Amino acid sequence: MFYSSLIGFTYSCYLVSQNKNSEFDKFLILNPHILLLAMILLPFFPAFSGPIPSDFKFYFYVEIIAVLYTIVPLFLNLYALSGIAYSKVGMILNINPIIAFILAGLVYHEPLETLQIFSYAMIFLAVIVFKGNHIFKFKKENTVDRN
Repeated sequence: MFYSSLIGFTYSCYLVSQNKNSEFDKFLILNPHILLLAMILLPFFPAFSGPIPSDFKFYFYVEIIAVLYTIVPLFLNLYALSGIAYSKVGMILNINPIIAFILAGLVYHEPLETLQIFSYAMIFLAVIVFKGNHIFKFKKENTVDRN
């Protein structure tokens, strides 16, 4: 839990720092952040490492996962932040685990406990409450004082 929170904190610091960064190339600045996260995870290597894989498919799949699920989303978030507010990006990031949870239950038939369903429903409700005016396009009506 601690390391998951640490990764989330460093990711948010990364997004905040990059929102103000307009002088350097965004992809170039992504490299030190990925190296920092690798340094954070390095102490776990001796405890959780196994034999070094020699199969090409392993490295091919790791590369696909690293590029498609780590580097590309971080890179796209940088460009998203140049056009929309942090709060919207945060709410969009909350939608991803909800979709994964729904797919796990409906497509892969994972057993879902009541606490899990309640937790994800609360996250979904928070997204609706926080961005309900944008989702349902509520408009404030201008009232005219007729005195």
